[in-house]
Formats: sequence, structure tokens, C-alpha cells
Amino acid sequence: MTGRRSSRPAGIRVLHFAAFLSLLSAACTSNETTGPESVVCPAGQWAIDTGNHRAWPHDCEPYVADHFTIYSDGSSSAAKATLAGIAEGIFTQLSQEFEIESDDELGFVPGYTYYIYALKDITPLIAAGYRNGFIVAAVDSPPRPNERRPTFYRYLVKHEMTHVFQFTLTDCPSNSACPYWLDVWFREGQAVFMGDYFAIPTLEEWRTWMTDPTHINPILIRRWQDFPDPDRAGQYYPMFLLAYAYLMDGARGHGASIGDMRDLFRYMDEGDPFTVAFERTLGISISYFEQNFYQIIEEYLE
Repeated sequence: MTGRRSSRPAGIRVLHFAAFLSLLSAACTSNETTGPESVVCPAGQWAIDTGNHRAWPHDCEPYVADHFTIYSDGSSSAAKATLAGIAEGIFTQLSQEFEIESDDELGFVPGYTYYIYALKDITPLIAAGYRNGFIVAAVDSPPRPNERRPTFYRYLVKHEMTHVFQFTLTDCPSNSACPYWLDVWFREGQAVFMGDYFAIPTLEEWRTWMTDPTHINPILIRRWQDFPDPDRAGQYYPMFLLAYAYLMDGARGHGASIGDMRDLFRYMDEGDPFTVAFERTLGISISYFEQNFYQIIEEYLE
């Protein structure tokens, strides 16, 4: 697939649009409880993040790295160490891309780490990011995602870690605790963009998507309940990527920088709701972007 690229980290892979949708469907969060009812060991930080909604058991053998504690329901020590190494490398990369100068900016203090809950035997596999960490398939979970699709597996980890950075940099304790937190289209678009795996849709793919009568304007997806069909939420992720890529494109798009996005997060940390911080940073309102989105993207991709 070819198409105009946005200004972004180097090395993005070009993936066919249909494959984009099928892979994203595996990464979308679910509101259904998928874990066992009993908890063998203390759940860990995710119990606080999810309100015990996903309080899965772990094997009482967490693996502790510099910035992460890996919990799992049975992943091997070697697999936990592999995941920790992947996560630490991506943490360094994301810190550079977000222009983080020290761990202090992310609230790290002695004894604190982000968590990763590595799902080994629970199905369906999910990936979900929270304030203090994220949930993802274990390296050695069938069918061994790090071996079968290593680049996509790294994308999943980076996508969810981007959400953790979003929570941290806006100082939001949880999504439900911040009614004016990041709109879904923005936070998912940024996470796909920073994941550095998918190319933006082409003009033809954009037109095919927008003429589907079951789709609505992606900028209207501000909360999860805004999806017309939650089972088809993954179909919107390419458009979230497209919206964010346009904002970041210095050649043909709006021309925002990562410094601008850090300012947006800082304004929210200081008390601005997302809509105010967005307009204050980018000089356009959410309502303007929504009302003119189709024309903006049509011109951007031509």
C-alpha cells in the first residue's frame, strides 16, 4: 500500500488496510470479564486500575525490571525476562519520542514500577492500557505471538505503553476518574501512530470507508459508548490513525510537533479539559475539526 506519509518516527511498516483491521481487532479492549473467578495471589496494581474488573490470578513469581514488574498466570521466567527486555527497550524509545528527559517526569519513585500482566492461558487474548501499566499476551502464550509476529507484538506493547504515558503525562488516575480526559479518537490515534507499525489509509481506502453508511465521523467517537457498534470498533482505528497523522504532518497536514502534544498534556495536568487543551495547543477547536473532517482529509490525501 502506498500513500502520503506523515512526519513520524522512522521505520513504519506498510500494511494492507484489510490486514490492519483484522490485526487491530485482537488489540481492542473488552468490557467482559474474561479471567477466572478465584484469585490465587494478590492481584497487583491492575486491580486498582480496573476496579478488580480484571483481577486475574498470577503465579506469585513476578519478574522485576528497572521500570516494569511482570506478572503472569504461568508464563515462564525466561519469557517474562524476554518481555521485560522488550518493554524496557520500548520504554526508552517512547521516552525519547515523547521528549522525556528523566524518569521523574513519569512519576517514578523508589519502589515504583509500571506493571505488565502477561496473559498466558486466558482467552480471548486482549490488550489494554491503564494508568500504572498494561495487559498483553505473554511472550510464550499460544501461538507464541513474539515468534509468530514479532514486529506486531512489539507494536502491541508500544501501543499499550503509549496509553500508560498518556495517563501519566496528564496525571489522570484512571479514565473513569477524568470525565474530560482524552477523546477516544485522539488517544487511540496517537497510540497507533506511536506504535510505528501501520501506514495511513490511501485516498481510495478513505473514500471506501467514509461511504459505508454504517460508519460515522471518527471525531464523534469521544467515549467508548459512542461507537455505533462496539463489535466493529476496530474498523475506526485506521481513521483514528489518519486523524492524528494529519495533525502531526509537517508537510501537508496541520504541522503539530511532539512538543505541542506535550504542551497539550501539560495543560490537562494543570486542569484544562481535553477540548480546551486541544484548541489552546493546536489553534483549532474539536468542533471545527469534526465539522470539517471529511473535507480536511480529502484534501490531505489527494
